[in-house]
Amino acid sequence: MKKKLLFIALAVLVSGVSYSQNASSDEPEFNHWSIDAGIGLTKPYRNMAPGYSTATPDFLSGELGARYMFNEFFGVKAGLGYNNFQDEDGTMDFTTKQYEFDLQGVVGLGRLLHFENWTQTFNLLAHAGFGVGWLDYDNISDADNIGIAKVGFTGMVKLSDRISLNIDGTTGYNARQNKTFDGRARKGAEPLVFTGTIGISYYLGKNETHADWYVRGDEYAALLDSRIAALEEQIQKSREEDNKKVQDGDDKLNTRVDELDGKVDDLSKNQGDIDVMEQLINDGYVNIFFDFNSSKIDKGATNAINVLRTYMKKNPGVNVNLVGYADEKGPEDYNKKLSTKRAEVVADVLVKAGIEKSRLNTEGRGEDTSVDEGSPNARQLARRVTFSIR
Repeated sequence: MKKKLLFIALAVLVSGVSYSQNASSDEPEFNHWSIDAGIGLTKPYRNMAPGYSTATPDFLSGELGARYMFNEFFGVKAGLGYNNFQDEDGTMDFTTKQYEFDLQGVVGLGRLLHFENWTQTFNLLAHAGFGVGWLDYDNISDADNIGIAKVGFTGMVKLSDRISLNIDGTTGYNARQNKTFDGRARKGAEPLVFTGTIGISYYLGKNETHADWYVRGDEYAALLDSRIAALEEQIQKSREEDNKKVQDGDDKLNTRVDELDGKVDDLSKNQGDIDVMEQLINDGYVNIFFDFNSSKIDKGATNAINVLRTYMKKNPGVNVNLVGYADEKGPEDYNKKLSTKRAEVVADVLVKAGIEKSRLNTEGRGEDTSVDEGSPNARQLARRVTFSIR
């Protein structure tokens, strides 16, 4: 167990530091620094004198540190730690305090495992390294100086661009500990300390996002590309699903989808024809549709977004208007705000996919009154974001 902890701690620490020496000077802009703090529970393991024991778990454990991420994947952190070990009810009385300072390498597992494919809210860090510390026993005046090897994982929940909620679990090995945790006997088995804390990371810097949550534009574009089966197949699927919902002569919806299907066939035969692409966009055949009372983009919409992204990448001089709409259900003022939000959400995705924000103009036009308010299928057509070349 001791050798495994030492090896893992050394490997993670060295990988983080060595990566910093090879980091590219043209890294994208994101914040590197954070202040990490947490408080929670602790448990010493396998090193107590007979008759002595602590609660499982015991209170209190605390940590405070500074972390620097070289990029989304690797970083280092320095921290101060505190553990309070105290007797369990019904056992011999004692109180021992452990103080420590450590330096650890950090690996962004969430980014290495591409958590961004399914969430922008959760992340996972691994950390490991070495430190020094001392144990302050209540029955002797001399502190017990120790070396420490640590390995742990930190789950993260993004609360805002500046703050994330963290839940951390860490295992530490106390090297050269001369007494049991209660301070009553000489060292027994190898001393381990388990800690579990909950806390926050506060991000420092002038940029909008921190490395913990940064997604590169080319990676986001690749993510969109990976979800595209073919534009024709997506439209065909949409037609089949909508046909199941068509009741009592909703012929307008069928006509619209059939027309769109034909346009897509033409587009697939003329991929290099810019005029055809521009006409499709301006005529409203490229749309992003939304569920009722929602501004969340469905995964199926990535096909339409990729059409626009590809067109704008091939035509860097082109700017695009993004116009949001809502159906007639609900208050007019609310629908106006909802339509604006829908346009802004689509624009954010295009920016993350590598399109300059200055090339996009968003507008919310509120309710689309051109469809039949009494038809659920027609209202689906109203809840959309459409595009026009400017």
